[in-house]
Amino acid sequence: MLKALEQTSLPRILVYLLKKGRASRTDLKKDIDASQQAIYNALPILLEHGLIREIQSNSFPFKIEIELTDKGREVAKRLSEIEDIMKDKG
Repeated sequence: MLKALEQTSLPRILVYLLKKGRASRTDLKKDIDASQQAIYNALPILLEHGLIREIQSNSFPFKIEIELTDKGREVAKRLSEIEDIMKDKG
């Protein structure tokens, strides 16, 4: 899994979902500094490792939203902590 996290968009997606809760693919594409292809390539990897799940709405407009699993939330928290440490000038 560590090798998968080397892809820049994976940690960004996880931290973004930690902050936002749920997001559509369109939200991810719009709000994350990564190419659409990178984001779309990352999602199956995150699903495969049980870090995210897809929630499909039952009413119109039908859309799929992505949210963190418990495991994904734990990984995202740690990534966010690392991000905070790296931002700290002290």
